[in-house]
Amino acid sequence: MSGNRKLKPQEMYMNLLNSIKMMEKRRETTTEEYFAALRKYGFEFSEEKIIEDYSRVKDAETLDNMYYEQYGKTLDNNQKEKWLNSDAFLLLIDRIIPEHFDIQETGDPYFISTALDDLYRNDLKKTDQKDIEKILRALTVYSNTRNQHTLNHSLELFNMNGVLSDLIRICHKRTPSFRALVRELYECFEDMDPRIFPSVYREWQKTKISD
Repeated sequence: MSGNRKLKPQEMYMNLLNSIKMMEKRRETTTEEYFAALRKYGFEFSEEKIIEDYSRVKDAETLDNMYYEQYGKTLDNNQKEKWLNSDAFLLLIDRIIPEHFDIQETGDPYFISTALDDLYRNDLKKTDQKDIEKILRALTVYSNTRNQHTLNHSLELFNMNGVLSDLIRICHKRTPSFRALVRELYECFEDMDPRIFPSVYREWQKTKISD
């Protein structure tokens, strides 16, 4: 059957080449050019609209799903310009929102995951402790605002205990405020490994008992 036909090496190469070109086109297209392309479909998008919509939900994936339901299906079904599809909305969110919102205030799991990806792409040992603390604070907001109190599979990562262990281990400024931050993490996540910061864990346990 033609649907099961195996692609020839040349066809596979051309498909890969076209995919790379499409990714480059999406990356190089400016935000204003995206807005102009969306207007051709009758979609009035602007930086202000995305900021206003995000301020209501404070969750990138939720907003992306909203845009997909409202506009994305039309883009994917028409495909007048192959580079422009429903992926455009998350790309625009990813470009615009970090300039106007702080993950320490939103606890947005999408941007926490993005920040973690950025850290691990570079030399983690050279990371500024302030950048790590920002992510740790964002995780406490994520826990409290999303009612998420287990690390297991949080942020779609399978080893968040390992991630926290990595981040906290390279934070050498163990100030009272830093210890308080780690204690808050223990309060937020019931399955956080005691071995990550044993002395803080013991302090937290003593407080629980006295309460």
